[in-house]
Amino acid sequence: MHRRRGTSLPLVGLVIFGLLAVAALAIDWGFIYFTRHQLQNFADAAALAGAQELPDAADARSQAVANYARNYGENRQIPPPSPQPVSCPPDDPDLQPPTVCYRVGDDLVQVTTPYQRTGDPSPNPNFINVKACRIVSLFFARVIGITQIRVCARATALGSRQMIARGLVVLDPSGRNALWLQGNASLRIIKGAIWVNSTASDALLAQGSPSISADQIGIVGGYRFEGNPSVTGTLLTGQSPMADPLANLPPPDPTGLPTFPGRTIGGTSVVTLDPGIYTGPIRVEGNARVILRPGIYILRGGLLVSGNGIVTGSLVLLYNESGRIEVQGNGRLELTAPSSGPYAGISVFQPATNSEPLWVSGNGGLGAVGALYLPRSTVHVEGNAVLRTHTIVPWRMEIIGNPQVIIAAVEPPAAAGQRVDIQLVE
Repeated sequence: MHRRRGTSLPLVGLVIFGLLAVAALAIDWGFIYFTRHQLQNFADAAALAGAQELPDAADARSQAVANYARNYGENRQIPPPSPQPVSCPPDDPDLQPPTVCYRVGDDLVQVTTPYQRTGDPSPNPNFINVKACRIVSLFFARVIGITQIRVCARATALGSRQMIARGLVVLDPSGRNALWLQGNASLRIIKGAIWVNSTASDALLAQGSPSISADQIGIVGGYRFEGNPSVTGTLLTGQSPMADPLANLPPPDPTGLPTFPGRTIGGTSVVTLDPGIYTGPIRVEGNARVILRPGIYILRGGLLVSGNGIVTGSLVLLYNESGRIEVQGNGRLELTAPSSGPYAGISVFQPATNSEPLWVSGNGGLGAVGALYLPRSTVHVEGNAVLRTHTIVPWRMEIIGNPQVIIAAVEPPAAAGQRVDIQLVE
């Protein structure tokens, strides 16, 4: 009897120890669960905040990590800590080439955009992934040799605003060389993207030593490089075609507009033109200067600026119904788009019924504080010409020789009005 009682005491002790160990581990596990839940909330909110800026990768990362810092500070009742860029852990299996890592307080935050989900053929510029990790110190698990554990949470959000609203979109759905650069041509998109809708294997052709720079370069088909082109930005192939962001832009109503014949203005003339319908071509030659008063100009013969001619217009829309717009020699065409109404932010609108190219050559310059919309026409820039604008939506685009095309990407309101759907997908 005494022997049995003596044997049972150690067993009771072991049972009590086991119960205490389980309770202790349960407390640690509860702390781990709480931390993971908190990180998940932070990551979800950061991904959704960043998705509102897509497809601008830089702005999306900045917004995501700022949101994370704000939630981190509010949770701890401290000012939001400043996110500090840090090196990403090289052994993390979730790293992708676009991933950027930050230290936010005690947390490591990884932001990836464009992001390639499992099974996707390539990174998608409309996805952003946020992964947050924190080292959690344990208390009772120390008795079994575990002092800390790394707890992580991930979230992926979709921002379905189309890339093409900011930058360059080439609409041709199947043509070869839909975007063609040759020689020392330069194409630079500032805070925007390039999209080429063509399914051809050489939808983008770069020959010689051209340079291309954009946040993202999306191609439905493929590309061919010959020579030593320089490409800056995330290059994506096999993408889905993007819709024309200005497809619903209506033609201007000619009712009530005065009608004028075409004109040739040369020599050293200084002429001011009024908005209205011009039934023939407008030619500006020699050293002439033409000032366009604010309003809508419906051109039924195009516009030629050559020699040393200069045409300037503020709050002007050129609706080129027929003929071509051409700037050659040392000519200059400088436009500022309307600031209100259906054509706010649109400098040149050429309807689908006019397939004549917009042509800039020689030492010519075209500057448009607004968008160039030519849904069935080629934008052709060659020689030493310079084209500066906010958005270009052409059928095709050719940049040949030594020209510069600079797009400081700004959405015209007609494109920015598209709905932006933001949602978590992972």
